[in-house]
Amino acid sequence: MHPEPPASSEPPPHAGRRQACLRVAACVGWLAAVPRGLHAEGSPPWQTEDVRRQARDLLQRWHAGAFLALDDEALVRSFRALSPEVLATALALGASQHEGLEIWMKRQERIHGRWSDTPFLNHIKYRRQPRQVYMAWLPGGPKAGQEILYDARRRPDAMYGHLGGAFNVMSIWTALDGSLARDNSNHSVLDLSPRFIADVVAAELQRYRAEGRSPQADSFEVLTVAGQRCLALGWTPPSGPPAHYAARTRICLNLRQPWVLQVESWDAGGDILERILFDKIVPATLTDADFDPGNAAYRF
Repeated sequence: MHPEPPASSEPPPHAGRRQACLRVAACVGWLAAVPRGLHAEGSPPWQTEDVRRQARDLLQRWHAGAFLALDDEALVRSFRALSPEVLATALALGASQHEGLEIWMKRQERIHGRWSDTPFLNHIKYRRQPRQVYMAWLPGGPKAGQEILYDARRRPDAMYGHLGGAFNVMSIWTALDGSLARDNSNHSVLDLSPRFIADVVAAELQRYRAEGRSPQADSFEVLTVAGQRCLALGWTPPSGPPAHYAARTRICLNLRQPWVLQVESWDAGGDILERILFDKIVPATLTDADFDPGNAAYRF
């Protein structure tokens, strides 16, 4: 059955069902963490045709495996020589090259001051146009069995979801960034693809330039993350939020595919705020059935 978006997200008046709905709202949803408008049409002024040309050349080398063949010193040298504008543009182009993606993610965050020692394990189906998201919490991580769906055509301001396990009483519509939803994450359901990280990099570039500073990364190092060799770029801006994304941010570039393997951020006291690992990303041809709550593979 296809649930119709109600005129209001307020659940039915029955007391028991209402409490179940409130628990769902508190556990499904992410709060947007990048300024709105980064997905809007148009290019930033620094993204000139020459920058786009260099970014396309960089992507060709990336796809060809050129960076996998470099030793550590040459790899660092290659990316240190890139202008930040070219890197930001290449990440945006690389993240947008496929209409559909399936993503397996490990996610840890500090929510209300508490760090989640056990990572959430998520399987995500992400479609760019129309913007649609399916997300499942997998066994082995917290809240296993939980699911959410987002479909911009049906309801751009809300998502549909249910809890996992014995708490799966019913599915409801709930606001994307309501106060209860923020208890689950510091991000929005829309921040589930490599494009979000590309937007973070672009936003930081704009902020640095506005401050009259160079947005070049402060550190470059070769690391092994989840068994993969990668290049880690770190930024430590003069201040943290709201002027910048975090007091310190590090992205680890996937050398096999032109997007980010892992992103981490820390607060001014040195405490880690988040660690998001894109464990596996597979281009996929997705259809409306992948975002239908009536799909027999789902438990809505």
